[in-house]
Amino acid sequence: MVRTYHRVRADYYWIGLYADTIKHVESCEDCSTSKSKPHLQGYSPGNLVSERLFRIVSLDFVIPLPKTTRGNTALLLFQDHFTGFVIAKAMSETGALEVAKVFEQCVFRRFGAPSLIRHDRDPRFMSEVFQKFSEMMQSRSRATLSYRPQANGQQERSVKAMIQTVRAYVKDPLQADWDDIAEKLVHAINNSRDSTRRETPFYLVHGWDARSTLKAMTESVKQGHRGQSDSTGAKEWRRESNRQREVALRLAAEFQLKEKARRAKEHNEALSRVERRAIPIQDQHSAELPISEGPSAELPTSGATSAELPDSDEPSVESTQSLFKEGDQVWLFMERVKSGLTKKLAHRWHGPFRIKKNVEEFAYELELPDKSGY
Repeated sequence: MVRTYHRVRADYYWIGLYADTIKHVESCEDCSTSKSKPHLQGYSPGNLVSERLFRIVSLDFVIPLPKTTRGNTALLLFQDHFTGFVIAKAMSETGALEVAKVFEQCVFRRFGAPSLIRHDRDPRFMSEVFQKFSEMMQSRSRATLSYRPQANGQQERSVKAMIQTVRAYVKDPLQADWDDIAEKLVHAINNSRDSTRRETPFYLVHGWDARSTLKAMTESVKQGHRGQSDSTGAKEWRRESNRQREVALRLAAEFQLKEKARRAKEHNEALSRVERRAIPIQDQHSAELPISEGPSAELPTSGATSAELPDSDEPSVESTQSLFKEGDQVWLFMERVKSGLTKKLAHRWHGPFRIKKNVEEFAYELELPDKSGY
């Protein structure tokens, strides 16, 4: 826009020249659809915070993997957001129905139905079969935004840790024993101290430390006095064990809340001047970031208004502080292109499409034409 403005200003001038230049450039459909995806980092509102055990469960596939001696080719990982407890299931069939069956077997039978199921946009999780399964459990299925794996960062880190650990223990030259190793290593991961929660996931879920060759289960719990009956000692053990677990769960919730808030604040403070302009108005105070003031253009989808040209040649920053509203027209970015075409020359912005409704803070549903393939 700035280059076009300077090129026109070299020969012409009229009142509102810069605003007219912006309007002209934004009206060019080819210019809009052929641009690459912006590299600016967005504002972080902080990750999801769970208030209790297995209220939020995330899942993700590690696929494809070498076929094992038991015929497995994929590893499905579940994780509780509150405790960090991990469940792994090696699978030979990876259809939506098989995913629902494994969820029922590994999560529902042991811990009940979660309130929220967090996953990426894998077709198996987005399928009608899995969505109906979620509705049957009265659980809300929530997918991450496209091209935004950070939205499910805890699960992504869990997948990375699992793969790194399995890689260190695989002995078969053909890597055909990873399924047996993965299921064993889950126990080790769940009994490792979590740096954020400051306890092991196993203890937060069960209320005691797993028995090992190094430590008996009840060593950290005060034993009954000599002369007491077995029933009295058992009651005191249970009372003390429950008290310790309640304290651990309360502290784990506090530690998670502080750590996630710290990470979000650290991310937002590292944003550039241009990126800070995109912080929603309602979050500017909580983010504690200096928002530069001055004239700016409205959202491209709402139509450009007059704005002054900055002194430097740096393009003006378009504020998105108002975010999007229902009825606004927006462009939809699609990474994939038709077979035989190259991404370098493809127009990957499609639309514009009208916003149908605001699903969540940063998620919107668009009005798409029937049988459009989007």
